[in-house]
Amino acid sequence: MSGISDPSLAPRAVEERNPHFGTGALRRCIRLLADDGRVRAGVEDAYHSFRLTLHHDGRCITRLEPGFVRFPLDTCASAGEPLQRLVGTRLDTSWRDLVTTENPRLHCTHLYDLTALAMAHALRGGERSYAVTVPDEVNEPVWSTVQRDGIEVLAWRTSRGTLVDPAPLAGKPLLKGFNLWAHSLLKGDELEAATVLHKGYFVSRARPWDVEAGAGKPIAHHVTMRGACHSYSEPRMSVAIRNKGHTLDTSDPATPLLEDLG
Repeated sequence: MSGISDPSLAPRAVEERNPHFGTGALRRCIRLLADDGRVRAGVEDAYHSFRLTLHHDGRCITRLEPGFVRFPLDTCASAGEPLQRLVGTRLDTSWRDLVTTENPRLHCTHLYDLTALAMAHALRGGERSYAVTVPDEVNEPVWSTVQRDGIEVLAWRTSRGTLVDPAPLAGKPLLKGFNLWAHSLLKGDELEAATVLHKGYFVSRARPWDVEAGAGKPIAHHVTMRGACHSYSEPRMSVAIRNKGHTLDTSDPATPLLEDLG
């Protein structure tokens, strides 16, 4: 799991800081490809690259095949095991209902979220892609956007975990508290796109850090992250080591993402 759950938790030591922060953006890509009885899915950003094949019978998940391409910690790939608890789940289970029956914090949250998207897409069919861009927030608010199938469907001005524009949503949280208001005000494709932006915005909170500087080091001392996800839960957190070479600066829109699902 990458991200800073509290926007005030910024790197203080010089060696912790990303020297390029303020000049780039977090870009995240999601693709969903449905055919007879399965959905192939992928998510990729600066810190993660996962794949998933969801098999179904038209009503429920029958098999889940996760793929771990690039991931932050050496324990992340073991998250394929708890993911199997979602086999048998009805495809029409809402994101909110899924969370009440299976705690996402016991999973790789990125694979869990990808599974929820693939479930909805299994019923929808066809192809769908999302492209999220969250520019670095330094002193001024920025416009964070979501494109669906190449067309911009959301543009939210954001600052320190809070929506600034559009006016009807000003003051709404983008991190903790997002689900409460989003599920009450939004629905359908708009809710899905907003949730995709919410997840991408969370990951963007890692941009101020030089994440690669922690390669080869344990993460047990990151007590503020305890219980946040599969790898940040015991017994894994006590032994997990940060992987080397798992980061990719996705600031440039020309950076290829999910090429194998093109």
